[in-house]
Amino acid sequence: MSLRRFFKRRLSDAEVGLEMENHLTLECDENLARGMSEEEARRQAYLKFGSPQRVREDLWRRNSIAPLENILRDVRYACRTLRRSPGYAFMAILTLGLGIGANAAIFVVINGVLLRPLPYAEPGQIVHVEQTAARVGTDPIGFSVPEVEEYRQLNHVFSDLAEYHSMTFTLLGAKVPERVSTGVVSANFFDVLGVKPVLGRLITPADESPKAEPVLVLSYAYWVKNFGRDPKILGRMFEMNDRVHTVVGVLPPLPEYPDANDVYMPTTSCPFRSNPKMIADRDMRMVTVFARMKPGVTATQAQSDLATITNRLALSYPKSYPAGAGVMAQMTGLEQELTHAARPTFLTLLGAAVLVLLLACANLANLAISRQLRRSQETAIRMATGASSWDIFRQLLTESMVVALAGGVLGLGIAAVGSKLLIAYAARMTPLSGEIHLDGRVFLFVAALSVIAGVMFGALPGFVASRDRLSVLTGSGERSVGSGGVTRARQALVAVQVTLSFVLLMCAGLMLQSLHKLLSVDPGFKTANVLSMRISLDWTKYAKRTELNQFFHQVLSRVTGLPGVESAAVSVMVPLNSNMGTMTGGVQLEGRALNPGELMPQVDFELASPDYFRVLGVPILAGRAFTDGDTEHSPAVAIVNARMAKHYWPTEDPIGRHVSTDNGKTWITVVGVASSVHQYGLDKDLKEGIYLPQDQSPSLTDAHLLVRTRVDPMHTANQIADVIHQIDPHQPVTEIRTLDQLRSAQLGTPRVTATLLGLFAALALFITVVGVSGTLALAVAHRTKEIGIRIALGAPKGEILHNVLVRGMIPVIAGIAAGAIVAMFSTRLLASMLFAIRPDDPLTFGSIAILLAMVALIGCAIPARSAIRVDPIKALRTE
Repeated sequence: MSLRRFFKRRLSDAEVGLEMENHLTLECDENLARGMSEEEARRQAYLKFGSPQRVREDLWRRNSIAPLENILRDVRYACRTLRRSPGYAFMAILTLGLGIGANAAIFVVINGVLLRPLPYAEPGQIVHVEQTAARVGTDPIGFSVPEVEEYRQLNHVFSDLAEYHSMTFTLLGAKVPERVSTGVVSANFFDVLGVKPVLGRLITPADESPKAEPVLVLSYAYWVKNFGRDPKILGRMFEMNDRVHTVVGVLPPLPEYPDANDVYMPTTSCPFRSNPKMIADRDMRMVTVFARMKPGVTATQAQSDLATITNRLALSYPKSYPAGAGVMAQMTGLEQELTHAARPTFLTLLGAAVLVLLLACANLANLAISRQLRRSQETAIRMATGASSWDIFRQLLTESMVVALAGGVLGLGIAAVGSKLLIAYAARMTPLSGEIHLDGRVFLFVAALSVIAGVMFGALPGFVASRDRLSVLTGSGERSVGSGGVTRARQALVAVQVTLSFVLLMCAGLMLQSLHKLLSVDPGFKTANVLSMRISLDWTKYAKRTELNQFFHQVLSRVTGLPGVESAAVSVMVPLNSNMGTMTGGVQLEGRALNPGELMPQVDFELASPDYFRVLGVPILAGRAFTDGDTEHSPAVAIVNARMAKHYWPTEDPIGRHVSTDNGKTWITVVGVASSVHQYGLDKDLKEGIYLPQDQSPSLTDAHLLVRTRVDPMHTANQIADVIHQIDPHQPVTEIRTLDQLRSAQLGTPRVTATLLGLFAALALFITVVGVSGTLALAVAHRTKEIGIRIALGAPKGEILHNVLVRGMIPVIAGIAAGAIVAMFSTRLLASMLFAIRPDDPLTFGSIAILLAMVALIGCAIPARSAIRVDPIKALRTE
């Protein structure tokens, strides 16, 4: 039987009926023509033709597919049943919709970030190679140009290595001068990644020749944003670094990794990278390396080969690889590099969402069992009229599937909205956030989740219903079906709900405590009313220190005179800006000789103008701050932070001590001690640091202007930018933010994670309390007559209350105990996301257990109150 004929049965039946009616009419007309009466003519026609109804029924059966027919009948019956219980249907669909929607929204992100293939050829073979000095610090130290060339020549596992670094340059030739983020790459960079252009060509080895004409390749986002996908962009010329660059190609849409670059240029076009000193100096490590592994090479083999090369270089150049630094090369797969920050967070959120859905299914199963108990007589009647246990089970399962599929549709809508809200959240952790959108895989996920949810909450009620007996018809249905087995099953479901809730509450509790501790961290400076903006000067225009210092002096002088401005300063770093790298280096302390192989003390450097500490509100604990007299012609001075002073001069006054940053060639006098600040993040430890005056630094072309205002800092941003443009009309001003915004951005990811987990936990707690209260209420209803008799026989209300509460709290206590055991193991997965709190924090465990028990007790108190109000007269009368 074909599906086509099955689904066209009604149309076919109508056509057959009409055709048969026509035949009967013709036969009647012929009989009337033969002289028969109208009644006899019609009777003879029917005798000749047969019963039309029987013929149609026979055709209907022939066109039917029995299993499909049964399913459709069950679906129609389920819809009618649910229409008769709109409250139950609404609650069930809403509950499942929220559960499925939460799962689907998180899955949309996981699908886009973790499951979708990277837009590179054979992405599994691409690795990011890093060089680290583990005994100096945790941040990578980069590669120098000679090192890249040697790793390229000496390795046996990579088909090619490419170098990369990013800088900002001023681009002239567009509507206005623009500061563009530029990826400086070797000619094989895009070949290593396996990328093809959407327009023109990419950088070739010929472009990397010193005598080649400068070329540019535009990123897809920059091409779309600034040139509206203009296909005639190829061949257009722009001026950059006093040279004319020609656009030769446009990249396809790619993740903004390692940086969000606007344009790409070959290494020979970069004035910094093409400097002969940079090319020859092994210790000038500032480039990043990407490599493509040869087919069949494993990560272990590649890592071993890198270690061999590192050891070989260390033997050949011991000065560049001191034993005390622990220099080594290591690699990370590109996919892991792009997703390592997002993976634990979103898998944790998906786990929480799954727990919420499981909890919702358990609650609905309990609710469906209660509903089935009230329908026991109806079920018994159906079985008495021939329905089998399988028919009853299938009907109940179909009912739950209809609810689950409706919840799936609702969940899909929630996912469509929720995933859009999660894109900005995901962007803080991965450059793959642009890949987040609904696709066929998400629809399949929602469909599968709906079916699984339907089976999960429909199987147990269906099993209970299929075991109903005809004896129900002889008495009260509710009393007959309220067997001990069903009661135990319902209590087990309550215990499961409490267990799941405990785990979710623990996760949320730990994340909220972690967030609270993070919020409590004193950054060491005042973030209120401080504006920061990036000023990246043109390398060629401000090549001399005198011109550069003159520019900043003019800016500071004019900005300080603006209305509402309290003070202004210039620095290299902006505190709490996680997008910036570190400025860690070695410093020699006067009077402290180093042992052979021992490294110089590693400290953080910062270049700052005189008012830096006043703008940020960093206290000077001893000595003095920088002054206008600390110029390039005055004696070199420095300010150390309190942590450095305590570490290296614990019992001495650091004022007047001397340090050197050039191996003792020149010495700098310490003139002050400043309070320590969290420079790189609230969750990062304080580090030893040293401040140097901006005027005494060799160059400060990539700087930040910090301005403390007496009004809302963003209200003065345009005035400050105008002042800068009055001094240099071609000077871009970017990254205009307040320190409060930077602090909020630092807290954004943990805050959203804690909020989402908190919402899941709150939803779980609500569902659990409803389940506990509902289950106990039904038990009290079943025991109404028993309770009435006990009251009539003189049982005190306190005893009734105690009895009901104990029965209600037994599964709760069991669930809390099971939840504590499960949480003991599951919360370890959160360890990397927590700050200053252990995943097995006993205080949190105890608090959550007490909270859950108290809330459940309140839920039990409602049916317990109903129990002590039972009227014994009414109970005995009904008996």
